[in-house]
Amino acid sequence: MILFTADKDTSAPFLRMDKIQQKRFLHVPLEQYRFHASDEESNEIQRHMDEFAFIIHGNLRNARYFTEWMKQKAVADKVRSCVNIVLDKPTGEFLEEFDIPAIQPREPAKPIDILEFMLRISKEGNTLYPTTDNKTEEMPGLLKELQMPVAEFTVCEEVPLDENTLKDYKAEVGKNPVEVVLLHNRSSYVRVKTAFPDLNLSAKTVVAGSLGVAETMEKEGIKPDYLAKGSWASIAKVLDEIQ
Repeated sequence: MILFTADKDTSAPFLRMDKIQQKRFLHVPLEQYRFHASDEESNEIQRHMDEFAFIIHGNLRNARYFTEWMKQKAVADKVRSCVNIVLDKPTGEFLEEFDIPAIQPREPAKPIDILEFMLRISKEGNTLYPTTDNKTEEMPGLLKELQMPVAEFTVCEEVPLDENTLKDYKAEVGKNPVEVVLLHNRSSYVRVKTAFPDLNLSAKTVVAGSLGVAETMEKEGIKPDYLAKGSWASIAKVLDEIQ
């Protein structure tokens, strides 16, 4: 069984992949989010909605909370007038539920694919990027490097797990035969260690989702058994090879 702790929305493309459909996962999301948009930033974005030509929805989580804001502010028509771009199919399907046509330049899409698409259609205007409070996603940084105007708009924030949920998760991990621990990003390593202090990673097969995860682990003397290349597709490929 594979221990997996990512948020269900951000990992939606991974969980749909054919390669992992037959895998046995113990999915206990250690990331939890809620809607959050400051009045000041929210009002500023609302005032400038006419200036945005593009809205990039980096994942299903961002899209979910952005549409909540959109409904609160009654700006659906302005959102639909923008070119809405997504990186994955689950996010596009979600937006379609709100009658927001979404474009996915490639399957699967990477930030560079979105950038090439934007440059190709030569549409003038700013880019809106709904995101979470930690603002660590690759796409906005790529646009800024090329001096393309982008506004990162915080629409959600991470919140701690409540004690009862964490207690249930610990019970699940304790009673299930976890053989593989999938650490999809740097913070997942910290979360797993904190939530499950009795879980001996040295006795498990550990998959590091990226070089950054591996480096974080190795600083504490733990070497991953397998290393993926930072994408959901690369993680699925590694899991397909080891199980």
